[in-house]
Amino acid sequence: MSSGDAAVEMLPEVLNYLGEQHTLTLATASPSGVPHAGTFLYVHDGPELYFWTKAHTTTARHIEQNSLVSFTIDGYSDDLQKIRGLQGRGECRVILSGEQIARVADLFGQKFPALSPGTTMTISFFRIVASELQFTDNTDASIHQQEGTFGVEFHRERAYSVFADLPLQSVSSLTGELQLLDFPTGEVIARAGGPADKFFIVVDGAVEVDREGVGGEGVGGDTPVSLGPGQFFGELAILRDRPRTATLKALEPTRVLALDRDTFRDIVAESLGTTKDFDAIVRERLRSLD
Repeated sequence: MSSGDAAVEMLPEVLNYLGEQHTLTLATASPSGVPHAGTFLYVHDGPELYFWTKAHTTTARHIEQNSLVSFTIDGYSDDLQKIRGLQGRGECRVILSGEQIARVADLFGQKFPALSPGTTMTISFFRIVASELQFTDNTDASIHQQEGTFGVEFHRERAYSVFADLPLQSVSSLTGELQLLDFPTGEVIARAGGPADKFFIVVDGAVEVDREGVGGEGVGGDTPVSLGPGQFFGELAILRDRPRTATLKALEPTRVLALDRDTFRDIVAESLGTTKDFDAIVRERLRSLD
C-alpha cells in the first residue's frame, strides 16, 4: 500500500487569488451531456469551493444527476500581461449537514459582510471538491507582434491535484476513465486476498488500511492506518500482479475514484516510456515493499 501526501499543499499565490476573487463560472452537464454554465458568488477553504443557489435551478438539477463539474475563476483585464485565472474540475455535491451549512454560511458572512441572502431555507449550499486546479499567471508572459497578430504565451501551472504524483499528460487520460464509488461507514472497499482489479483515490471521507498481520502494499507495521482525501491505494498490487494484502474499509461515509486494472497498467506503461519522474515514483514504491 502506498499513498499520496495526506494534504496536498496549494501555492500561496493561488490561495491569495481565491481570497481576492468573488465569483466563479461553473460548467455542469445533464446525464445526456447537455451543458450549462452559471456564475456564482463563492467562498473557499483550501482547495474546496462553496457556492449557493436555489434548488430548482438548472445547475442544481444537473449536479443532482451528474456531480462532475468544471469551473473557472478569473477577472477581466484588457492588458494581456495582467491576465490571471484559475481553471479546475472536480465533484460537486449539495451540503446536507446542518453543522456544515452553518460553517459555510459563516464563511460567506466573513467574505461578503454586506450580503444578506435571507433564510438558508430557500437556498442550497454546494461544495466543490477539486481534483485538479491549474493557475494561469500571465504577468510575466511575453507579448510580441507577428505580421499584424498578437502572439501570447500564457503561463499556466498545476496548482493542486489529487493526482499529485502523476505527470500532467497522464491526468487527462486518467480522469476520463474514473468511476465514482460511495461506501457507507464500515463497508469493506477491498479485502485482503482478493484480486487487485482496481486502483483507488480517496475523494472524501476516510479509509482504514489493515494489513491483518501480513506484508502489505507498502504500509509499514501491522497496525491499521487511515487514508484521507487525495491519498490513493492499490497500485502496487496491480503492478506486482498479486492479490491484495490489505483490507480496506470505510471509517465514515467515503467516496473514492476507481480506475480498472487494465487502464491503470496502460497509463503506467505509457508514463514509464515518456516521464522519468513517474518512473522514479513507481520504482520507489516497489522498493518500499522490499
